[in-house]
Amino acid sequence: MRRATIFIGIVLIATSALAEDLVLVNGTVIDGTLKARFQGNVRVRNGKIAEIGIFKPAAGETVLDVKGLIVAPGFIDLHNHSENAIEKNLGAISQITQGITTAVLGSDGSGPYAVEEFMLPFDEKPPALNIATFVGHGTVRHQIMGADYKRAATADEMNRMGQLVESAMREGAFGLSSRLDREPGSYGTTEELIALAKVMARYGGTYITHVRDEGAKVIDSIKEAIEIGRAAKVPVQIASIKLGADTVWGKTPQVLAEIDRARMLGVDVAADVYPYTEANLNEKDVRSFSQHAWVMIASDGGLGVERPGSAGAFPRVLGQYVREQKVLTLERAIRKMTGLPASRIGLKERGVLAKGASADIVVFDPLQIRDNSTPQDPFAVSVGMRYVFVNGTMVLKDGQPTGERPGRALR
Repeated sequence: MRRATIFIGIVLIATSALAEDLVLVNGTVIDGTLKARFQGNVRVRNGKIAEIGIFKPAAGETVLDVKGLIVAPGFIDLHNHSENAIEKNLGAISQITQGITTAVLGSDGSGPYAVEEFMLPFDEKPPALNIATFVGHGTVRHQIMGADYKRAATADEMNRMGQLVESAMREGAFGLSSRLDREPGSYGTTEELIALAKVMARYGGTYITHVRDEGAKVIDSIKEAIEIGRAAKVPVQIASIKLGADTVWGKTPQVLAEIDRARMLGVDVAADVYPYTEANLNEKDVRSFSQHAWVMIASDGGLGVERPGSAGAFPRVLGQYVREQKVLTLERAIRKMTGLPASRIGLKERGVLAKGASADIVVFDPLQIRDNSTPQDPFAVSVGMRYVFVNGTMVLKDGQPTGERPGRALR
């Protein structure tokens, strides 16, 4: 980043974190839609993107020169587990330093059914980034069945679980999540999940699932998720897709073929991948999953979660898979972190750089960005992210947190 300079009629300054009206100039813009990058400017006003393209800043506008840096939409983490720690860690440094501007909580069946009660504290004391949540299948199952959950639910119990799902969706949940390889979700039947997904469907939600088996029965488990989506007529997101046993390593083509076949038949199914191998996944499979058009990037981590993706998932992809291995183009990688996850849960004003969109923006050095986190040091922050804006307010400046808390609890 070049030092700020004075030009006639335009002031380039060390921008205040509170400045909501400014122009990013001379950046390489990647807008999150798969369009080719271009050199241009982005004007931010009142928390929104007011203009994008080739234009001259007005006299007296605050201008930030980002020559040589990438300007992209803020990253949307569809599989984030910060729900148990974010209220005590509103600064979310490990999240914003990797470019996450929206963390979607409540995955793996753990999301709250009392959504308004969960979200209200963040209205009063906002975090540095936006948050959204799913309602959890495991949560509603436990609430209705209590300790007697190691069996199929009765029709009455499914009906009462559905009432909790409906209430959660009315209060702003973005969909229903499940984790079927662990209790209590593992006792839920396909019939039960279809019934709950149909309730969710009335409100336009997405069904996100950690499938029932990631080893020998992985194909059957993917088929079950697809069948739930088909029967309930809802989008399906396979969370943290993986081949979790060495006996199935290398079967990525077969798994992806199930997704492709379902999409050809009209089932809206996609997935996200955790870009590390310590979760019983080999590197070749991670690369293969990450290259698929309908597989996006997610951390499967978050605040307080001791795994390297918690602090490094997105920079790892940009550094290793884009810059070093050239597995992905920068445009494709950005799309998998922004526009694609936004579209999965209906975030219409986020995930892209476009006039009128919310000004969630990241600015990073494509030659320097990388993760530092490891299984031994999972919270080591990433490097290369220069500026991060959330709703138009700078939360990261010159790679350092500003202390601002402009995030919103999205419903």
